[in-house]
Amino acid sequence: MTYRVHEADLQLVDALQVDPRATWAELGAALGVSPVTAARRWRRLEECGLAWVGAAIAPEHSMGAVIEVRCAPGEADRVARALSRRPGVITVATTTGDFQVFAILLAAELRALLSSLAGEYALIDGAEQIRHSVFRLLYGGVHWRQGILSSEESRVVAKRPPPPRPRVRPLDAGDRALFRCLNVRGRATAPEIAAETGLPEHRVRRRLDELLASRRLIFRCDVARPLFDLPLGVYLQLAVADTEVGRTAAELGSWRETRLCANTVGAANIVLIIGLHQLSELEDVLARIARGFPSAEVRDRRVILRNHKIYGRILDDLGRCTEAIPVDPWGEG
Repeated sequence: MTYRVHEADLQLVDALQVDPRATWAELGAALGVSPVTAARRWRRLEECGLAWVGAAIAPEHSMGAVIEVRCAPGEADRVARALSRRPGVITVATTTGDFQVFAILLAAELRALLSSLAGEYALIDGAEQIRHSVFRLLYGGVHWRQGILSSEESRVVAKRPPPPRPRVRPLDAGDRALFRCLNVRGRATAPEIAAETGLPEHRVRRRLDELLASRRLIFRCDVARPLFDLPLGVYLQLAVADTEVGRTAAELGSWRETRLCANTVGAANIVLIIGLHQLSELEDVLARIARGFPSAEVRDRRVILRNHKIYGRILDDLGRCTEAIPVDPWGEG
């Protein structure tokens, strides 16, 4: 289905990036349109694969690895497509450079992660060389905004976050089913979630509130990036002094351009993925890194040729969602 993105669509997406589960009344009030109009616009964007809402593991609870693959000639797209089918792999892209494919893998436990890296991700059909870089958490990028709405418009949509509840029991099978449902249908109601998962509706409401309050779970609104804001992706690897790596990753993760930032175990200890309007902006980003983080050395830089998968969504060559594969970090290992 062909559809041209309008300014009103950009505003609606930005409002949903403030609160991906805001009501149509709240969204309409922020945008100056009726709830029916807001809902109709969103339905059209979803149907065309241009925008979507899904649940995500909060960055501070996202343990995993960056997998880089040097592919045999002509094999990069096939390798990327194969990795994209795996539920534990949240993001896959092809890039310029010697390692033409990277993938972001999540796992619920370190032992399971290491087992996966030593097993199914140690040999990948079509690969000539594979590198793994483990990370304990992510810094920013999971939840990002275009920044179109004014502060006043954003406040209309934004809700005060619930108080943190630090003592929350571990996730069980029901919680995992709830997450997998919401990863695909991020705006599903409690009755819809209950019908899909078989969980009692009262439990769905209670656990969703608890998971959000404890920041185990967040929601994100993403888009077909080539057709929206910051369409060009760049993959960077930085080496930073060990005493500075945490602060550096946290600050880089807060940048508007950042789509993913991870503090990895390796000679290059930060992986940074950014979005840009055009390639010339990369010089400005590199200059900001040099000024703000004198110990940082850029070890590698690659242009993203195509995003094959972003947080569970299979994408076409224009970045439109064609399929959702529920993210399942508990299946690794």
